[in-house]
Order: sequence, then structure tokens, then C-alpha cells
Amino acid sequence: MLDGVRDELRDSEYTVLIGAAGLGAEAQSKTIRAMADRQMDGMILIAPGVARAEALALAETTPTVVIGHHDPSDLHDSVVDADGAGAALVVDHLVELGHRGIALVSASGTRTSKWARTPEIVLTDGYSEAMSRHGLADRARICRTNYSDEGGYKAGMSLLGCETRPTAIMAGADVAALGVWRAAHELGLRVPEDVSVVGYNNTAVADLATVQLTSVDQAGHNMGANAARLLIERVEGKRDRAVQTSMTPRLVIRSSTSAPRT
Repeated sequence: MLDGVRDELRDSEYTVLIGAAGLGAEAQSKTIRAMADRQMDGMILIAPGVARAEALALAETTPTVVIGHHDPSDLHDSVVDADGAGAALVVDHLVELGHRGIALVSASGTRTSKWARTPEIVLTDGYSEAMSRHGLADRARICRTNYSDEGGYKAGMSLLGCETRPTAIMAGADVAALGVWRAAHELGLRVPEDVSVVGYNNTAVADLATVQLTSVDQAGHNMGANAARLLIERVEGKRDRAVQTSMTPRLVIRSSTSAPRT
């Protein structure tokens, strides 16, 4: 995403300043206020964890684009991935391989933020709908955790350590999928022979020779480029109507998925 933003602005008069605030809402709020105080021309918020009211208040005074959250607004532009379709791509792929016990590892999010359509919510809805479409609603299992290696590891130990373990696990982020993989290895299970593992985001680590993780590509570069383009249109007064742009995900199949053992 950041590469897309930089590439879009490379030949412009604008400079990209990055505020790396982490996942905590309080730290993000502090960073946003600091950048607003320094009178940034505009801001791009990537899956913000701050309360929606705070993002809307910012957008009233500073041109703003929100990446990730599907909540529409007349105050800011949005760039989203079709996360529900991305989840369906994974379920369809795994069912085609022969899997029926397919679990989802997803972030829990927070209700206090008042974002109604965060990526993890849309992803979970897409997973549930796809499982129902294949007649597998009663086999659906969702494990909530942080999108981190440790979060994926804990989810993997919980899902794979039980007697009726799933034959495939999808994680909402590649880093969490690698944590699931680590848990499988610790439990003496092989990927993909004993359990198929799928990630989301298609980060560089997914394509490492020693990993080869099947993952959903969000078209992150295009998301960043579109966000930068929309922001400049706002900053330069070329448009005052809010726009929401959706990217089409694609499934990149590698060697971490295969047919389940009979």
C-alpha cells in the first residue's frame, strides 16, 4: 500500500510522511492529532483503530481517505478490498480440494470504535456465507485472535489441539497464518498433508521458497495508489463528493494447500 502511495505521488509536489502508530487506538489518536496539528495537506488512514467519530471529525477539517473499513461516509473517501469475496475464494478453493472442516482465524476488532464494517467483519461474513452456500454451515468454526504470529499460534493450538480438528485453516492475515503453521509443526502435523493453511494479504513472506503460503492478494499497491489519487483530488478541490473504491481480490495458490488425507 505504501509503495502504491509513493508511486502515485512520485511526480507530484507532495511528500509522504508516515506516522507508524501501531495497532493501539490511543497511540493512533496521538499520531493523528500530531499530524493534524502540523497541518498536513491530507491524511490516509490505513484500517484505523481509532473511534469512527474521531476519523469523521478529522475529515471535517482535513482531506482524508480511509483504507480498509467499508463504512460509507460523506466526509471522507474510502478504498476497500472486497474482503467477503476474498474469503469466498478461499472457501471455494478448499472445498474443491475436498475439505469440509474449514476454520477461520479472524481478528476480534472492538465494538467501542463504532466502525460497523471493518475488514475482519466483512471477511467473517464472506466466510460464513460461503460455508452456508456449500452446505457446511454446521462445520464452520471461527477463532478470534490478534493478527500476529503469536495470535495465530494460539488460535492454531486451540483449533488443531482438539479431537475434531479442521483439515484446513484460513487466517485473515499472512502473519497469523504463519503462527498457525508454527502451531501445526509443534503438534507434529504437516502442512499441507495434515492441515492446509491459507493466509490473506499475499505479503512478501508468503512467496518465500521455504513458505509458499497460499494467500489472497488484496491488490495492495493499487489500493495505495487509488487512495493517494483520491486524496489529491480532495486536497486540490477537484471533487467534493465522497467516493468508495473497491479492489477485486485474487487467490494465489501455492503449496500450503492440498486435498485432505482420507
